[in-house]
Amino acid sequence: MCTSYLRLFSPVRFTIIALTGFLLSCSATTPVLEWRDEGYTGGAFNHILVIGISENTATRRVFEDSFVRELKALGVRATASASIMPGDQKVDKETVKAAIAGKQIDAVLVTHLVGIEQKEAYMPRATGPSYYGYYSYAYDYAYSPGYYEKYEVMKLESNLYDVKTEKPVWSMQSESLEMDKINTLINDVIKLNIKSLSNQKLI
Repeated sequence: MCTSYLRLFSPVRFTIIALTGFLLSCSATTPVLEWRDEGYTGGAFNHILVIGISENTATRRVFEDSFVRELKALGVRATASASIMPGDQKVDKETVKAAIAGKQIDAVLVTHLVGIEQKEAYMPRATGPSYYGYYSYAYDYAYSPGYYEKYEVMKLESNLYDVKTEKPVWSMQSESLEMDKINTLINDVIKLNIKSLSNQKLI
């Protein structure tokens, strides 16, 4: 677990690669790891700066604006980093501190790409007993074995920092099937993050 803004602000990309076949119909975003600083007792944050790390300016804006919109719908004050930091400005600890100075922002939420992992799923060919009963089903299953389908999973990480202490108070890693509709992927990630932050009473 990192202890400062700096480690997270590395130049990584939100890369979206379309999947084919059945994988598109099974797309989902799920949490795989969640952490909360049990020593944090400050309660819910009042004003959050949302940062999406991406080399693609359009992707960054879509992510941040969507996240800010969802937070505001819950009554949480939020600001997109792109609205107060130039797109070509290096994002690191010092530039963030300078950008939020005097703006009463008490938390910084950073989301970045961890990596893309290739996985396999077993796809059985036999779907159930046939008209001729279980003997035929067992025969078909034995002589028509399934196969493995390869697919890719995008791993994202979100971290929430307390501006006062500059320490992380919450972190979540999630996995998403690669999708050709980036807006859907972004919305799924945002909803997952907001649900967790709300359950942890951080917003």
